[in-house]
Amino acid sequence: GFENKDDSTGHDSLISTLKEVHPLAPMPLTMQPAQRNELVASRVILDRSTGICPVTNAHQRLILLEPEQRKQLHDELLELSREQYANYTRDESKNSGERAAQELRKFADWLDTREGEPYTAIVDGANVAYYMQTFDKGKFNLHQIKFMVDTLESLGEKPLVIIPFKYGSNEFYSSKKELQRLDPIERQIFKELNSSEKLYRVPPRCLDDYYWMLASVSDQTASRKGRDLSVPSSDPKRWPGTRPALISNDQMRDHKYGLLDPRLFRRWYGCHMVNYNFSAFVNGECVVGNEIGFSQADFFSREIQANKCSVEEVDGEENNIWGGNAWHFPVSDWDLDERFVVRIPKRQKNESTK
Repeated sequence: GFENKDDSTGHDSLISTLKEVHPLAPMPLTMQPAQRNELVASRVILDRSTGICPVTNAHQRLILLEPEQRKQLHDELLELSREQYANYTRDESKNSGERAAQELRKFADWLDTREGEPYTAIVDGANVAYYMQTFDKGKFNLHQIKFMVDTLESLGEKPLVIIPFKYGSNEFYSSKKELQRLDPIERQIFKELNSSEKLYRVPPRCLDDYYWMLASVSDQTASRKGRDLSVPSSDPKRWPGTRPALISNDQMRDHKYGLLDPRLFRRWYGCHMVNYNFSAFVNGECVVGNEIGFSQADFFSREIQANKCSVEEVDGEENNIWGGNAWHFPVSDWDLDERFVVRIPKRQKNESTK
């Protein structure tokens, strides 16, 4: 059984305040910090900016892709590109998708061998260009891409915009199935982005999604030189987190992503995806004071985690009597930052009493 009795050392016995709940009743939220020797089985809301649990004080980690997982994602994208190309061209011959895989591999090699500063922000160009362009005069707006690039550079990022092949032409059919012709200013925007290696035009009949996904996990061997590009939370100018970041509002719900390893995909999405918002341009015009708001990638991974509880201090000294891990479980029909947490305190060996 559990005791609820203190001795001269403080909380010396394992205690429990758990109460039986009806199976059909919703589990109530708990925000009160638990005692260090208290059994915990609670519903909590994690602090989104720190990942700290209010009950156990355990710190949730951002679990990054390991090198072998990055390689796995790279290989799976190559295979998906083969399948997508074969389906798109309706060519059932054995090597029909090999061209798409070769093109994607060529892009990966270019990222690995190019000199200069490594890219820290990969931009889904079509997503940005079409953002909020659903009104009558809306279109694929290159001014919005330039606005995004300029903003990212002002924040200290090195952007690379990736666009589908057709949008590199002077005229093309937009997503509204209307013929769009670039004016001289738009052609100049495209030319400047392309000549400064801030833009990559995906080869014809190849899906741009695979290119910006692969770019986000590229080692960029020659330009990175082994450096960690991640930004700490102490940086006053840039949002913290993994680099390269992927700038897109794509919800990634397409069935093709279901072909990727689910756990791998979740980790990639949580670490790299950064959403944005701004007031839409009308042709080349925008509201005065228009700014881009960024919603940074996850500060902690949204998967099952076991983490050590922080050591408490008593009278200025660390109290190591009780230890153990707190397990946090996401629940499908709870809010994004809610978890079911379980902690069974473990009594530590006291070296001073040996």
